[in-house]
Amino acid sequence: MTRDQQADQDAPAPSPPLEGGFPDDDGVPEQPINFIPAIEDIRTAREFIDALKNASLDHEFSQLDEDTLLHIRDPPTIPLSIDNPTERLSLDLFLAVDNASQDTYNAARNAIKRRFPDEDILSYYKAKRLVEKLTGITAIVQDMCINSCFGFTGPYSDKETCPVCGEPRYEDGDRKLPRKQFHTIPLAPQLQALWRSSESATRLKYRQEYTAKILQELNANSGTRTSPYRDFFDGMDYLQLHLDGKIASGDMILLLSMDGAQLYRNKASECWMYIWIILDHSPDVRYRKRHVLPGGFIPGPDKPKNLDSFMFPGLYHLSALQREGLRIWDASINEVFTSHPFLALATADGPGMACLNGFVGHQGKVHCRLHCPIKGRHKRGAPQYYPARLKPNEYTVEGCDHDDVDLTDLLTNFTSEESSTRYQTDLLHVEQSRNPTEFKRRRLVTGICKPSILSGIPEGHILTLPGCFPLDIMHLPALNIPDLFIPLWRGNFECDRTDNKASWAWAVLRDNDLWKTHGKMVADATPYLPGSFDRPPRNPAEKISSGYKAWEFLLYFYGLGPCLFFQLLPDVYWEHYCKLVRGIQILMQQEIHPRELAEAHTKLTEFSTDFEELYVQRRADRIHFVRPSIHTPSHLAPETERIGPAIIYSQWAIERTIGNLGEEIKQHSNPFSNLALRGLRRCQVNALKAMVPDIEPLEETFPLGSKDLGQSYALLRAMDNTARPIDPLETTALDKYFESQNIDIDTTNVIRWARLRLPNRQVVRSRWKEELKREGKFRCSRNIKVRLLISLLHNHTHRLIAEVHYFALFQVEDTQHAVAVVSLYGRPHDQLLSRSSKTYYSVQHLRDAAIRVIPVKTITAVVAMIPDQQYGKFVQDGTHEDRWQLVEKPGLHLLDRVLHAEDRTDEENDV
Repeated sequence: MTRDQQADQDAPAPSPPLEGGFPDDDGVPEQPINFIPAIEDIRTAREFIDALKNASLDHEFSQLDEDTLLHIRDPPTIPLSIDNPTERLSLDLFLAVDNASQDTYNAARNAIKRRFPDEDILSYYKAKRLVEKLTGITAIVQDMCINSCFGFTGPYSDKETCPVCGEPRYEDGDRKLPRKQFHTIPLAPQLQALWRSSESATRLKYRQEYTAKILQELNANSGTRTSPYRDFFDGMDYLQLHLDGKIASGDMILLLSMDGAQLYRNKASECWMYIWIILDHSPDVRYRKRHVLPGGFIPGPDKPKNLDSFMFPGLYHLSALQREGLRIWDASINEVFTSHPFLALATADGPGMACLNGFVGHQGKVHCRLHCPIKGRHKRGAPQYYPARLKPNEYTVEGCDHDDVDLTDLLTNFTSEESSTRYQTDLLHVEQSRNPTEFKRRRLVTGICKPSILSGIPEGHILTLPGCFPLDIMHLPALNIPDLFIPLWRGNFECDRTDNKASWAWAVLRDNDLWKTHGKMVADATPYLPGSFDRPPRNPAEKISSGYKAWEFLLYFYGLGPCLFFQLLPDVYWEHYCKLVRGIQILMQQEIHPRELAEAHTKLTEFSTDFEELYVQRRADRIHFVRPSIHTPSHLAPETERIGPAIIYSQWAIERTIGNLGEEIKQHSNPFSNLALRGLRRCQVNALKAMVPDIEPLEETFPLGSKDLGQSYALLRAMDNTARPIDPLETTALDKYFESQNIDIDTTNVIRWARLRLPNRQVVRSRWKEELKREGKFRCSRNIKVRLLISLLHNHTHRLIAEVHYFALFQVEDTQHAVAVVSLYGRPHDQLLSRSSKTYYSVQHLRDAAIRVIPVKTITAVVAMIPDQQYGKFVQDGTHEDRWQLVEKPGLHLLDRVLHAEDRTDEENDV
């Protein structure tokens, strides 16, 4: 009997529960009382889970000292006031040199003392201790295996050798000196600090206000949604929990995000860490460094073998808070309340998620991280499974020869409730395996290796498993999908002996000269990509194997691609690719309108279904083309309805945190410990800023010489020092604009402004100043997207793309009119726009024939306009020599806040 025959014998139904295990009221089998799993990994996982279920702040597993415990249970009920001028000066200095070395602090301290000898500024050590005392935040430091296998925590606290590799815990000698340690930063003092000033506490009321607004809309429209999905709180899962009274107004909503990264490019230096994101904050401020809370650090350079043991201290602390409740003083209303923090979501990349959720990963027969019921197929005699839904022709591999799977039916019948029920049943089936052979069979048919450590979080304080493990909108589109298609199009994807690359109609980039030409076209787009688009994609023909970044892939594959692959890929393959691009473009937005969500769902399900028809063609020797990255996008739109836009809980925040903490490492001889200490300091400083807001105001300021226009718009210099004559066509446009406003004003001479700061933090430049710069020495930032209200009655808007000549500010009595003089681009080519699923937006620049004047507050974004070199290969209609392709920044509004929340852009500073 083959392994698949054995697996299928297990598949129809789980084994009967052992004695003591009976279905509960919901039909989900319960774990038998005092049941001890036979499989060691499951037994270990269960020990940690059982400890979490009984978590208490008083237990030795908590590792909290008496002072911290007292601070948690009896928080201060007055604002933090630093009345001592010397202490305040010392803290200001300490924070001012936060990213610098201790020597920098001492040098500044000595300079001040020379000028003011009587000023007794605290030493660096005393200032550091003062911050720790004021915030009450200290790290829990625990021992770990020298090889990073295991953390000696929880039920394994007393072990003196590593359960995995057998290495001793302590150094040789009479004293018990740990060979290696890791840091966990307790959450409670950080959460309490966020409420200890009126300003910070008020910002945490965002969730309550937003929830009320959404419920009011749903009630007014009989449950129908009309506004865009903007946040986790738009999701059905959260709203239902709120309506059921399972999440109280004071229960803070948390997101746990974990990832690993190399600290140094050219040496083994992998380190894992996790962070907490407080979803009660508005997305406008949620992802700033001061609001992202480092949670724990796992030193490398080796990967942890048992992640549960390292996550345990932080999760134990959280579980204890959920069970006991966390007392918090709300400074905005001067009241103490009890919060039971709610763990909404836990995110990680693919390898990290497999450790966190206990699933087999992407190569398993049941691979989907949402635990949907799709089953994979494998080639005869090969071990790896692929989520091919269409049964190949003449395919008789037992256990995999099920009929075609209809994607629409699968998605229609799949819900988080059904998934959770099936997960619990499958998990029990795996846990009750009586020996390793039976375990392997049951793991195969369920896709489950072990219970997730999050099973220990108290029920009612976490989304149901596996619904709390969301999809990854960062790695999936930016790395996994391009890693499939580009090798396919280049013809260097794995090809079986029974197949022939000469029959691959899509492999158009097998021609190396064509690949080099294509790569050069990508690199040539750089001067036309605004600086606010961040790192431009390098030439993929030269650099795609040299650390090509996720952001580069986003701009290349989802921005430039629809144009550059047009007339390169065969039409049917190009149109199929464009469906993917359109769906991802929509779902990477922070604001997704219900009709856009429906469009994205249609495009991605068609993409997923058509892939097998176009590429695999029911050939068994091509099922390895069908990676999980073909199946997973079909879940993205339904998941948006369930838990909000994926960009809200993407991995970008943890990636950025790892990056900016890594930049602060000063002791390269011991980088892992130094990174953890920088993380601890970040938590302490963040808490101090929350409790004493005037230490570093959250509100943004505009550069010197700027003009604040309100609503987060501002004119930035340069500007004319006197009114100057302008082009007659521009004067005519200004006259028409003010005539439409019933304003009589002389526009012959104008004082021009060069730049405009938008609410999304992009800076619009102008042709006036950019044309003075040498070509290749700047990145064009003068093209804009404009939304004009064209019907007051029906509130209809019209999108325009324009090039900014300059900005101007006119004073008419008591009113200021800030305007932009622009020239418009024409309408997109309708046929190309339709065939490309709205991703290939090719337009003619109308130049002097379409000079207009617009209010600056109708400008919504800076866009890239790239010379369109492909249009002329399709049609030569007289416009092909002045044709431009529109590219918008992926995930603009939120990603800009996540990636550059504290940064003042070079464009903003450059006068």
